[in-house]
Amino acid sequence: MKKLTLIFCAVLVTSGITFAQQKKSVKKTKAVTKTVQAPEAVKSSFDQNFAGTSVAKWTKTSAGHWTANFQKDNITTSAEYDADGKWIATRSAYDAQTLPESVTNTLKSKYPDATIKDGWKIERSDVAAYYKINIQDNGTEKSVLLNEAGTITE
Repeated sequence: MKKLTLIFCAVLVTSGITFAQQKKSVKKTKAVTKTVQAPEAVKSSFDQNFAGTSVAKWTKTSAGHWTANFQKDNITTSAEYDADGKWIATRSAYDAQTLPESVTNTLKSKYPDATIKDGWKIERSDVAAYYKINIQDNGTEKSVLLNEAGTITE
């Protein structure tokens, strides 16, 4: 009889542990994005460089820089500034149809069978502006760097 009672108690304890480990339903909540406001020095510098554009969104990078994402001439653009309002860089995203003619003509002459996927115009404070274009040439993905005149600068 002692063995039967011991087995019964063991079954009760293990079943209690099993039911205690069931997951409880977790309510899902929507993530709320905070609206970040850049310092006045950064906003002022942005307004001087990009007058007439409206900022879609300000974000702060891990390096402490401020990035403004906006549309300029129907091209998605982001401008980066340091905390004092000094301009760091501007990146504009292009698709194959919106690239400047000098850039597409150079790519067609150098890579006649290539397909242009997308590209960016990158302007930085420490180097001359350039384009970084992603192409697919004979099944190979390549990135080509060109200056504003359309000359390849690889």
